[in-house]
Amino acid sequence: MKKLNVRSMLLLVLLCVFQLAQAQEKLSKNGMKVLSEADKLFDGEEYPLALPMYMQVYKEIPNDPELNFKIGKCYHEGKHETKSLPHLEKAKKGGYDEPELLYLLGHAYHKGHRFADAIANFNKFKSLLDPKKQAEEIKECNRLIGYCKNGMEMIKTPKAKIRIINLGPGVNSQYNEYAPVISADETVVIFTSRRDNTTGGLKEDYSGEFYEDIYMSVKSDTVWTTAVNMGPTINTNSHDASVGLSPDGHELLIYKSTIHNGGDLYRSMLTGTVWSEPKPFGHTINTKAWEPHASITADENVLFFASNRDGGFGGLDIYMTKKLPTGEFGPAVNLGPKVNTEFDETGPFIHADGKTLYFSSEGHKSMGGYDIFQVTVDIEKSEVVSEAENIGYPINTADDDVFFVWSADNKRAYFASEREGGYGEKDIYMLIREDADADLAVLKGTVLACEGKLPVAATIIVTDLVTKKTVGVYNSNTSTGRYTVILPAGKNYGITVEAPHYLFYSKNIDIPKLDHYVEYKDEICLEKLKKGGKIVLRNVFFDVDKASLRKESEDELERLHKILELNPNMKIEIDGHTDSDGGEEHNLKLSESRAKSVVDYLIARGINKDNLSWKGFGESQPQVPNDTPENKQLNRRTEIKIIEE
Repeated sequence: MKKLNVRSMLLLVLLCVFQLAQAQEKLSKNGMKVLSEADKLFDGEEYPLALPMYMQVYKEIPNDPELNFKIGKCYHEGKHETKSLPHLEKAKKGGYDEPELLYLLGHAYHKGHRFADAIANFNKFKSLLDPKKQAEEIKECNRLIGYCKNGMEMIKTPKAKIRIINLGPGVNSQYNEYAPVISADETVVIFTSRRDNTTGGLKEDYSGEFYEDIYMSVKSDTVWTTAVNMGPTINTNSHDASVGLSPDGHELLIYKSTIHNGGDLYRSMLTGTVWSEPKPFGHTINTKAWEPHASITADENVLFFASNRDGGFGGLDIYMTKKLPTGEFGPAVNLGPKVNTEFDETGPFIHADGKTLYFSSEGHKSMGGYDIFQVTVDIEKSEVVSEAENIGYPINTADDDVFFVWSADNKRAYFASEREGGYGEKDIYMLIREDADADLAVLKGTVLACEGKLPVAATIIVTDLVTKKTVGVYNSNTSTGRYTVILPAGKNYGITVEAPHYLFYSKNIDIPKLDHYVEYKDEICLEKLKKGGKIVLRNVFFDVDKASLRKESEDELERLHKILELNPNMKIEIDGHTDSDGGEEHNLKLSESRAKSVVDYLIARGINKDNLSWKGFGESQPQVPNDTPENKQLNRRTEIKIIEE
């Protein structure tokens, strides 16, 4: 019986050799030369360079088993599994019987969600391995089989109904586009591409692709404008990739390849329409290891990033670091086993809510390669407070799912994928899901000068009125005046807008606990610091039906105090107003007493009493009808009027 098996195997080998000889006899002289060159590149593992040569030979001998195997492997090494599968199947059908073919077929079936076929090929490949000498290969097969089983389970219970939309030719090209980042208002997308107008026009030796550059597109109505290269200030002759963008769109996080360690993280700031020269993060973030990806919180005080530095759980891990009072970032903290595994974790994205962290992992319960997971983090305590949750199929697939960025309302994600009907290789897509929400509010609009309506470069300070802590400091764009402010739900906020030579503007937003996303729009106009200028102190509060100032008023009054200190000759009038509840005489006295309370506070803080006057107007000058609780709140106000500069 053994002799018969050996004889059969010899016959099969001779048949394969005969078929190959027959096929090569059909090759032209030039084809033989090209095949020989391609084989040298293949043996040297230069698969991207070998592939086009093999495809040239393929035109002459399309059914050659060994040629199809090599083409399939080249596609596999380039992570193009869908293109590898037909060639690998041809190789198998033609009698090619190297064990590696089974392994590659397993991969291709896995990526195509043919999980049962993948498991069968992986198991057959395992049966040919020596458990003592090839334990690592067996371990890897078992991991891939585990992916397939996870995939079979998740496909049975899809998490969301989704639609996927290509962002179109303004963003995508015939080349690779990936790693998109978006502003919170989703009007700007910045991404990485390897197109032919890359800075320096150079190609990478190994891949044959152009070096990475960063590009930007702006949404006009519903259409993305033609993307522009962000220029030599941002891009170099080497690799430059977009990895993160602050929600207000003013701070861009960049990955740049470096000679000493493969790559570091940088940041560039937007002033008007000009991006600053990228500066590297400090030594607590960039090390001799590899730091390829990062994401920053809405207040720009906490950075999450990936690194393969020593002391982690294995491969790339995700860390967090907080900004110190000096402006530098403090020691990095590994997020621990709820996030990090012995495999790679990368692509962190901290949602605008400041507590939901998305990341991609090859560990946990992945259905293949990188899957996207989410956890809840407590930034104050620098710890993860939930287990990693796979966000499910069909968002996650058997292929690598990485570098997803989510909209503030959690209903859209932007990501890169290679799909049929695209413009090139990887394109950038938008995923839309209906059954998701986020418990936060976004305040956005423009800051303009009241006179002339020109944009103002203003600072927007958000304060928790209960704790008196600054929640975040934001800036409006100097060219457009646009601003975006993130407000997590369940807090009472004081919003103050300041700019040199202007009176400050204030607003109070008390946001209850939410189970959904809310958006506020406010077009703010700032009054010049001159005679006749007037502002409403929206964050000055009194006890009910009394003139006693509440503690939450102190921040607002201190800003007014600062203006008066810097302008010692300025004279102001403080005016008190009420709503229509209660009698007219009572309201007149109440409004006058409240205005005087503000004057008394300022005098106690050292302001010259001769520069201060007050009046009460009661309910006589409403801004809006007193017909709703919201309108009555607007009419209960304290105003400041400049009498003399």
